Amino acid sequence: MRIQDIFNAKAVAYNRTEVESNKIPFLGEQFFPNKKIMGLDLKWIKAHKGLNVELAPSNFDALATIRPRQGFSVVNNEMPLFRESMQIKERDMMEIIRIQSSDDPYADAVLSDIYDDTNILLDAADIAVERMRMQLLAPASGDMKITIGTKDNTIYAYNYDADGAWKATNYMAITSDTDKWTASTAKPLTDLINAKKALAAKGYTAAYALMNSTTFDYLVSVTQIANALITISGQAVSYIDDATVAEVFRRKTGLTPVIYDKQYMSLAGSATNYYPDNYVTVIGAETVGQTCFGTSPEERTLLGDAKADVAVLDRGVAIAVQTTYGPPVATATTVSQVVLPSYELMDAVYVIKVA
Repeated sequence: MRIQDIFNAKAVAYNRTEVESNKIPFLGEQFFPNKKIMGLDLKWIKAHKGLNVELAPSNFDALATIRPRQGFSVVNNEMPLFRESMQIKERDMMEIIRIQSSDDPYADAVLSDIYDDTNILLDAADIAVERMRMQLLAPASGDMKITIGTKDNTIYAYNYDADGAWKATNYMAITSDTDKWTASTAKPLTDLINAKKALAAKGYTAAYALMNSTTFDYLVSVTQIANALITISGQAVSYIDDATVAEVFRRKTGLTPVIYDKQYMSLAGSATNYYPDNYVTVIGAETVGQTCFGTSPEERTLLGDAKADVAVLDRGVAIAVQTTYGPPVATATTVSQVVLPSYELMDAVYVIKVA
């Protein structure tokens, strides 16, 4: 039995689709849904929706005054390539051949290892995408950009707010120690209501407040939350749990707290939150951009090539399986993607650095 008979791109893609359908989706995909485009270039229009100006008066029998359009800008970036491979070596192939024996106790384990290897790469592709989306939803220090590090310490950066216009109106860093959410004297309900008002002034309706558990836990010890609870219940309480805080949060701000604690392993080998500590993102229920997948080299050059077995998942991630006949003989599975989020409605997002 040849390895190609049991290990091919279609089988791997089918296995992945079945597994993926049973998983809870990444939070970022709710606000940046997937979109497949051709090529490597991502172009999108960022419009500024400011206050309108009253209609200008005019004389009779005079030409109408030409009104300038509200500002917009075209953002054009070349999307980055992500790609890694895993190999099945000769010793692994010999183990797979043993599947011919129906009573082989190692058969299932060997095949499971093969599919696990592929899923590791596909999971890694999803991680890279979610990291980019979260960098846009919770920009470090209000600098709206995506930074992508590599194992050789090369850093790629994509700036979404080159002129600082978004940061000037849609970002607030709480710097006073008495106002930070880590202090009992903080005013988180006021901060959130002000963020809602800032978005409303631009014509956007806020629905959610995104944060992780570390940030949400600050609220349990905040006096403003306790006082709000007294107002609701009519009596003081000595202990406030998370469910009570969430209820006060919703009633007083009109926002639903969304706690996102999913983690990934960084290139440095440490467990890392997708959504960072000490940030809150106030956002509406609508999408704010798209996760755009371009054409990877494997899709562009190998799809349809008899020497390679290539499958492209719906969102645009390519799986390529190639066998080199050596010596030594080896089969490599490569997962690649060209991807970058667009952010057309970044003005509909307000971020607070709370500590």
